[in-house]
Amino acid sequence: MITKGQRVKFKPEWSDPGDESKTFVAVDDESKGRVTVVCLLGLAINPTQVVRVDMIQQEGSDNAT
Repeated sequence: MITKGQRVKFKPEWSDPGDESKTFVAVDDESKGRVTVVCLLGLAINPTQVVRVDMIQQEGSDNAT
């Protein structure tokens, strides 16, 4: 279960080049198999996206959440 404030990373099959050096954080709690994540880039408005939870995992974890 992904919860608000957790750091997450995209699984290799869903990541883009350079994603390993970016910080992604859950904006809300997982709901209906989806969660909103923000990429912390230090901008006034950072990019956010809603993704399926099977596309991400907790940072520092090799297991899906």
